[in-house]
Amino acid sequence: EWPLRPGVLVLMYRDMRLTEVIAQVVCHQSMLPYKTWKSVVWFVCTWLLTVGLVVSVSTSYWLVGPKDSSGVTARFGFIEDCSVTSDNTSTTFSCTGLRTNFQPVLLLVVLGIIGVGVFLLLLLTFLTLIYCFCDQLTACGRSFHTLAGLWQGIASMIILIGIALFPVLWDQEVITNICQTSRIFDLGECVPGFSLYLAVACCFFGYIVAGFSTALDRSTFRVTSFESMESLDTYKQAAY
Repeated sequence: EWPLRPGVLVLMYRDMRLTEVIAQVVCHQSMLPYKTWKSVVWFVCTWLLTVGLVVSVSTSYWLVGPKDSSGVTARFGFIEDCSVTSDNTSTTFSCTGLRTNFQPVLLLVVLGIIGVGVFLLLLLTFLTLIYCFCDQLTACGRSFHTLAGLWQGIASMIILIGIALFPVLWDQEVITNICQTSRIFDLGECVPGFSLYLAVACCFFGYIVAGFSTALDRSTFRVTSFESMESLDTYKQAAY
């Protein structure tokens, strides 16, 4: 049963070849989004974007501090619980595994905002596996690529907000324990680590991928308007 009402804009792919048969078997329709090289590029970039952000959040190199007495470089991350202990003669940097104490509350807020953005991108990335075989109009009348572009843009913006709030933590004990003289917008003895640079780069890359996804709709689909269900059935029979 064709789900569209008369007068609705229908998106259909220009070239229908062997891949259409696969789409019909899997989806019972003639749509296969990742059959062009542009679609494949978007698919790969989406996965690279998500993997990059997961690596950034899960590694402990957001801030890199001075070396301890043993020559080990101190560092800060959201997931791993690391700290510097000192006595009168030496300082020791150590990590005790996954973080269980998310105090102060600001640390939890920043991590929560970044986590929401990363979760949205993870969800979208897994959805790309489904739409790799079965693309169709969504409930709001937009194609998957258009909504995916909006999704990626919003998720990247959320993560950037979390990163922008990160300097507010720099005067808290969880940071000053490693960076010593740090305060808000002043890192003291620390420098930004590759995890922070990777997160910022992935956010801007996310905007590029989002724009590419939206543009992909215009280059891959053509829009056809039908006055009635009879004209739509005639078009389908003539095309397939």
